[in-house]
Amino acid sequence: MSSIQTTSIEGLLEIERPTFADDRGFFHETFRKTELEEILGKPFDIKQANHSRSIKKTLRGIHSAPWNKLIYVSRGKVQAVIVDLRKGSPTFGKYVSFIIGDDNKKSVFIPANCGNSYLVLSDEADYHYLTDEEWTPNKEIGVAWDDPQLKIHWEIKDDLLLSIKDQQNPRLNETF
Repeated sequence: MSSIQTTSIEGLLEIERPTFADDRGFFHETFRKTELEEILGKPFDIKQANHSRSIKKTLRGIHSAPWNKLIYVSRGKVQAVIVDLRKGSPTFGKYVSFIIGDDNKKSVFIPANCGNSYLVLSDEADYHYLTDEEWTPNKEIGVAWDDPQLKIHWEIKDDLLLSIKDQQNPRLNETF
């Protein structure tokens, strides 16, 4: 049984597809394009596929880009935090948090211009995402992961591993 659930942020979708397991392992379909497009009411034409591997306590993001993303964690466990950074949106500055990975094999569809970030909770995690535009320099906007205005509840708070870029991201009110 599959389901696509809406969230409190318009266009942000939680996708659950069945997993078939036996003594050999499992088979899991991460999404069906026709189902997703039916819910979206528009095409999701994949232009780029990305794979990131990170170790525990790595926090990546918050990055907003003008393209849609479909995320999936194939190994490990992460806290994915999606922030609505669309100017004029009624939920601007609000976030939704998902725990996804080995024990919760869900995909998440992230609408364009929402901030995407994740924190690795397991020893390692493999994070995959599909986009409907190719990455282009200077099109992404970063927002501070610890911005007090966002009030994000991170599952791990201490000794986080961030890139220099993510350590220097401005606060929401400095960006918008």
